[in-house]
Amino acid sequence: MSNHSPKVRKVIAFILTLTLSSFGAVNTGSILAAENTENTTGNTTGNTKAGDARENSQQVGQMIVTGSVTVNEKRAITGTTVFTDSRIAVACAKGNSAIVNLGRLGRIELSAGSKLVLRFSDGLISGDLLEGKAVVSTPAGVKVAVNTPEGVSSSDGKDAAVTPVATQRGVRCVPITTGSSSSPSALGSGALGALLIGIGGAAAAATAVAASENTSSASSIIP
Repeated sequence: MSNHSPKVRKVIAFILTLTLSSFGAVNTGSILAAENTENTTGNTTGNTKAGDARENSQQVGQMIVTGSVTVNEKRAITGTTVFTDSRIAVACAKGNSAIVNLGRLGRIELSAGSKLVLRFSDGLISGDLLEGKAVVSTPAGVKVAVNTPEGVSSSDGKDAAVTPVATQRGVRCVPITTGSSSSPSALGSGALGALLIGIGGAAAAATAVAASENTSSASSIIP
C-alpha cells in the first residue's frame, strides 16, 4: 500500500467507502421491508378477525320464549341461539309465543300455532311462514320478504316498518271444550218437535204432541 501514490490511495479508499455504504443500505432496506411485511400481515390478520366477528354477529339471533317452542325440532328456552335457516315452531296452545331478536336487523314475533323457516342476512329478513302469524319489526335499511302459501309479505326497507305476515293455515288455535249436554226437558216444544221429526219421523212427533196434551189436561183437573 505504501508504494501507491496518495492519489491512488484516495481512489481506493473512496471505492471501499462506496462498497461498505452499499452493503449497509441493502441490509437496512431488507430489515425495513421485513418489518413492513410483518406489520402488514398483522394488520390484515387483525382486520380479517374483526370482519369475521362482525359477520358472525350478523348471523345469530336469540329467542325469547313463552310456553312450548321448538327450534329445529328441539325444545327452545329464552336465550336459545338462532341461526339462519332455523325451523321455529310455536305449539298451538293459548299463551304460547316466541320472539327472535336479531339485534340491529330487528325482531320477529310468532304467535301460537306458527311455523316459520327463518332466514336472515345483512340488510334482509326473509323465510317461509308455513302456518300461523308473525310480525316482523325492522329499522330503516332492512328489507323484509317472507313467503306464505297465499303470497309474499314484504317491505322495501326505506323506512322503519312493522310487517304483519299471516297465512290461513293453522291460524286458529282453539282448544276443544266439552260443554254439559242439555236435558230434553230444557228444549222448547218447537225444538223438541223438530228433533223428534228429525230422528223419529211424524209418528214420534205425534206421540210427543199427545203426551203434551195429556199433561195439560191433567194440570187443568187438579184444583
